[in-house]
Amino acid sequence: MRLLRHIFLLSAWLLASMAFAQGHNDTIKVMTFNLHAGHDASLQQIGEFIKQYQPDFVALQEVDQYTHRSNCPHQNNRDFINELAYFSGMLGLYGPTIKFSGGHYGIGLLTRHQFVDVHNIKLPHPAELMEQRGLLQGTFILPDGDTIMFACTHLEAFDSVSRAAQAEFLLEHFADTTRPVILAGDFNAPPYDPVIGQLTSHWLDCTAGDFTFSVNNLREKIDYILARPMRSWRSIESQVIQVEMSDHYPVIATLVLTHDRE
Repeated sequence: MRLLRHIFLLSAWLLASMAFAQGHNDTIKVMTFNLHAGHDASLQQIGEFIKQYQPDFVALQEVDQYTHRSNCPHQNNRDFINELAYFSGMLGLYGPTIKFSGGHYGIGLLTRHQFVDVHNIKLPHPAELMEQRGLLQGTFILPDGDTIMFACTHLEAFDSVSRAAQAEFLLEHFADTTRPVILAGDFNAPPYDPVIGQLTSHWLDCTAGDFTFSVNNLREKIDYILARPMRSWRSIESQVIQVEMSDHYPVIATLVLTHDRE
């Protein structure tokens, strides 16, 4: 009888361990999408498109809030991030970078996970004629209890000196971060740009080489999903989704947090 009891307890422990292992999910799906300020699709269309892929995190660029664009009247006086959060079924966080056309213009995050904090940070701006760029970062708790940082950025497009300064800031800003980090966005630089070489010497590029820009004249990859430290992440798959809702194609990647922190 005692032997049967031990067998029963062992079986129960094994079943509980298996159930825990199945629930311990370190797989994270990430999307980055430059919205072209909503010129090419409605917020409902974009939100429902995002929802069908069920990402954990989405990095969004060219996100308006209560602007009045003469060339995009269907999006006037709209709060992009809140509407996209509603239509995607996610939580929205916004990082305005400049005042524009009666409202704000900037970057945003969508997430399915609890956040501990969020910070909207201005990037270096050495060329005053260029627009202010930003970094929106948050600390998030995954369902298995792991805590990671997820961040969105949109680097300078028209001035290489500014773009290089912004990349250097990103490297220094995250250098001493103890948590695993995912950084996604529009870097406005193809893989051969020195900025990308600089970043990917410290960050894992979780995207393939497929072109992302522009939809009407597809010629280069400028949208990325990066992760650090490299040893803590494994990239499972990446896809450029050829949907005409912007001048950029969205990119989606699946990552695994490996827990290798040594």
